[in-house]
Amino acid sequence: MSEAKSIIEKFAEKEYGQFIFLDNPVYNPDNNIYSANIRSKIPVFIHDDRFSKYQVRVLKIDSLGKVYLNSNLQLMTEISTLREKCYNNLEQMLNLWRRRTENIIVSATASNLVNINDFRFALSKFELLLDHLERFGEIQHIELRRSMPSEDKRKLPRYLSLLEDLHYVRQVEKGYVPGNQLVELEKMVSDEEERRKIILTNILKSRYLTLRDVFRLSLLELAIKIENMIYLPELELEESIYQKHSAIGRAFKKHYKERINSLHLTRNLTRLEKCGAIERDGLRYHGIDDYRKEMIAMKKKLKPLSIYSQ
Repeated sequence: MSEAKSIIEKFAEKEYGQFIFLDNPVYNPDNNIYSANIRSKIPVFIHDDRFSKYQVRVLKIDSLGKVYLNSNLQLMTEISTLREKCYNNLEQMLNLWRRRTENIIVSATASNLVNINDFRFALSKFELLLDHLERFGEIQHIELRRSMPSEDKRKLPRYLSLLEDLHYVRQVEKGYVPGNQLVELEKMVSDEEERRKIILTNILKSRYLTLRDVFRLSLLELAIKIENMIYLPELELEESIYQKHSAIGRAFKKHYKERINSLHLTRNLTRLEKCGAIERDGLRYHGIDDYRKEMIAMKKKLKPLSIYSQ
């Protein structure tokens, strides 16, 4: 085992750079192969604009791949995770880390976000369907085709499918009728606008990844990325972090590999503040205590970041 460890360590020194580590090799008697898990520890530098010092937290990634040796202690490069693949996996994990935090943020603040005009516009096709359904008690298949723009003919069935998954609509022979969730909500909440916000909040909270990746609702994405720059460092330190406008812009460029126009950043920060998703203290922005606590609790329930099982 010590010889296998020595060979793998020498290989790792040449093949991988800093922040990449290998566990001790494990021998599998079933196939006479040694394997060593590749993991990483990425330092995350966090700066609070109230103070001069940076704080450092370590992002642990449990597994990026494996290195294999055969029974003769020869490297099996054809199945081992080599440098390029390892670093591709690392970038994939960092993207997953950011996107996972986005999803946590949306889950905690969805009821605020639906009050932003662009969010309501992005979700307006759901309202189009729900308005008709509540007025007439059904949406007939023919109404989804007759005098309908070609884009809506193509997209509306997908929106109805999502509403069906959440039990807000139910498909029948002629079309769609209210589902159990919508029927119960109408009994409990008499105000139509309040019902609409409850439904849109639930859609955003439970289906954000689908809205972003399948429905391509890009109007949602920018504000959520900016909100992520507020809460992401706070989730690492589990406390408030105050950031100026310029610091948020720099963080956005660093994490998302793209610049954001200063005017657009200001507009989105203002909208997030007005809807109650974040707070501002003078020129510095920070998250809201109750939401941060909720996000931390959600994060702690998630499995560690990993591509390969151990």
